Amino acid sequence: MSTAYISFEEQVRIPSDAFDLPGFRRWVHSDDYPERGKISFIDGEIVVDLSPEEISSHASLKLALQTKLNSMVIEHHLGKCYPDGVLLINESANVSNEPDFMFCSIEALRSRRVQEREIVEDSRRFVELADSPDLVVELVSRTSVRKDTKLLRDRYYAAGIGEYWLIDARGEEIDFKLLKRGKSGYLETTPDADGFLRSTVLNASFQLTRTWNEILGFEYTLRDR
Repeated sequence: MSTAYISFEEQVRIPSDAFDLPGFRRWVHSDDYPERGKISFIDGEIVVDLSPEEISSHASLKLALQTKLNSMVIEHHLGKCYPDGVLLINESANVSNEPDFMFCSIEALRSRRVQEREIVEDSRRFVELADSPDLVVELVSRTSVRKDTKLLRDRYYAAGIGEYWLIDARGEEIDFKLLKRGKSGYLETTPDADGFLRSTVLNASFQLTRTWNEILGFEYTLRDR
């Protein structure tokens, strides 16, 4: 039986049955799924981003955040970190995405509130993180503004994710929003007098800064206390 496809920019062919979450998951784990680009399923909408990451405002920042947070989590035995490239699936929120960073506490993993999942049972190939991590980080790029600031903000809240760090480093100043759950949506955390934002999930306060190096470009520092 033939399969109908929808073409995107002549580079991505999306199967017509991929516009619900089960169909999208089948496509993601098939041989027909593209090897490059970032493709998200967000409440019935498929968002395709084929743009390369900007080095100064995205790739360098992501590396600094991942390095700092992973080191902190390991040192204090807080749980487990997941870098970009790990697929997050939450069926109740109808979303599938590859965040820039995720953190899952020991309690969340022990209680199976979040779990690493196989696509093929007993394959021992764990290729999805299912349900609700404690913390998700997204770095805003030129092509991801709507997805990160509106679509995912809504779906991550529906997924029960405790904190959503939304960071935009494209401008003159870094826009770091540490979002926590309110009654009907995420609320911005107010910085303290020194500019630190308090994370309930990690039980620490954070400040994100950068300096310019003529050879290396922007160098980012995530401080905690």
